[in-house]
Amino acid sequence: MTRTIVVHSHRGGTGKSSVLANLALLIAAGGRRVGVVDTDIHSPTLDLLFRLEPGFSLADYLLGRCEIEAAAQQAGAPGLYVVPARTGTAALRELMSTGYDVGLLPEGFDRLSRHLALDVLLLDTHAGLNNESVTAMASADVLMILARADRIDLCGVEETLALAGRLPCRRALVMSMAPAGVDRDEVGRRAEAAYDAPLAGILPYAPEMAALYGERIFAEAHPDHPLVGEFLTIISALDARDEVSRA
Repeated sequence: MTRTIVVHSHRGGTGKSSVLANLALLIAAGGRRVGVVDTDIHSPTLDLLFRLEPGFSLADYLLGRCEIEAAAQQAGAPGLYVVPARTGTAALRELMSTGYDVGLLPEGFDRLSRHLALDVLLLDTHAGLNNESVTAMASADVLMILARADRIDLCGVEETLALAGRLPCRRALVMSMAPAGVDRDEVGRRAEAAYDAPLAGILPYAPEMAALYGERIFAEAHPDHPLVGEFLTIISALDARDEVSRA
């Protein structure tokens, strides 16, 4: 059975899409079949990170131009498939002017999981809450909330928790871009108290990631970097079902 992990953040700038791409690459490298869907139709990123070829997208599926499995491209590692949000701006304008049946999203996630026999489905979302983000979150087995280790993110969680607290999924928290010398224990305590979710990991700020300019996935470019070890720790926490449960 496919396990669906949704990655969400209250605001932009947390590195959400980059973290998801690294997790997907490492999970697939471990031998599992992994699907990734970029549901951030307004600000797509994963087509660039995975260097996808032009082709069908999630937007084309929502507009009735293709089945969702036709939009999936193998990328990054054997057994890793990525559905980009859109290519170009024409589809975005069309979706905004005509709308779409939001029920197509969960139906598409299920169909993709069955067609590709996925072990894990990772869904990237738009920061904050919109139709695509809420629908993706409602499909989650695990909701991974990404936040920066600062006061603004820790104070801006009520909107996300108001929804996430009603969902029948487990929650896990990841703090990103932690500055050097941060008190990890203190940050962890404050974050868990604010989000009412167990801490799956703290990702330090890595200048090597910024230096990539989004042209390569970090785990691919620096496989021996300590940050990759932090990504693997997060994967282990997401796999440990009891440890990420707040039920």
